[in-house]
Amino acid sequence: MPMVSPRTLLTAAAATVVALTTLASAPAAASPRTYRVIDLGTLSGGDGGATAMNDRGDIVGWSTVASGARHAVLWRHGVITDLGVLPGDTDSTAVDINEFGDVAITSFGTDYLTRAVLWRDGHLLDLGTLGGENSVAIGVNDRRQVLGTSEPGGDMPHRFLWRNGVFTDLGREYFYEFTSDFNNSGDVVGGFNVPPQDYPCTCVGGRLRDGVFTQIGSEAIGVNNRGQVVGSADGRAFRWQNGTLTDLGTLGGSWSRAIAINDRGVVVGLSTTTSQWHPFLWRNGVMTDLTTRGVLVTDTIEDINIWGQLVGARANRPLLFR
Repeated sequence: MPMVSPRTLLTAAAATVVALTTLASAPAAASPRTYRVIDLGTLSGGDGGATAMNDRGDIVGWSTVASGARHAVLWRHGVITDLGVLPGDTDSTAVDINEFGDVAITSFGTDYLTRAVLWRDGHLLDLGTLGGENSVAIGVNDRRQVLGTSEPGGDMPHRFLWRNGVFTDLGREYFYEFTSDFNNSGDVVGGFNVPPQDYPCTCVGGRLRDGVFTQIGSEAIGVNNRGQVVGSADGRAFRWQNGTLTDLGTLGGSWSRAIAINDRGVVVGLSTTTSQWHPFLWRNGVMTDLTTRGVLVTDTIEDINIWGQLVGARANRPLLFR
């Protein structure tokens, strides 16, 4: 696949016309539930956090062990499983899980080297690299592809897709780029900062497909299997679909940022009120302050599944909001 330069990306971004819709005529939505908060439990170290979940209710994340090291973990039917680390490594964290129960993990060594890992059927598989020393896992989809980054020998990191032992190099990820998420169709979202002659940088976020980058906001963070993308555009949470950018609004302040979206188009994120940041849920044009639904201001929300369940953490305790 051809590599796309930042100049080409900016040219493509500048040529992309995006319509900004308003929510004035959006249909009313039923009020979200009041969530029951469930502490998922931890390994012997006592700390942990949930990072992702699938529609079957499997949850992944990390937990500390007695030594203080972090290990990737899986919570299933109320049972926590230590997914371990690669031989010789000290820490790991799980970043994503698909509907088959495959878990994408990054394992960390004492020499600060990292490896993308896939946990499948009770076994850890080191995915290797594109030729350099490091690789990092970002996600795993239902085609059993793993998205990550790795540097070829002597080069900056490249995005890659891995499936059944075969790497597909998606091209260079420059130092000022970030890769956030992908879906079953191969949409990869993220963005990059374009440094002008002086800071701050200009943030350009969007979707990469078949080597073509489409700008859809300042920051693209999540994408679902319908091709809907969420993130932040000029400081406001957005949902993008088929060229249309929808401003999701705020909770009364000036800023908001979408974090994740499920396959029903329901979005979770953060927004300022008149005084501080609050977690929100957006559905059918209505943004709801989750602090009125059992979530604390200090809780972190990382993911939402098709049933509207949320996962995150509170004071280093992994939580399910159901």
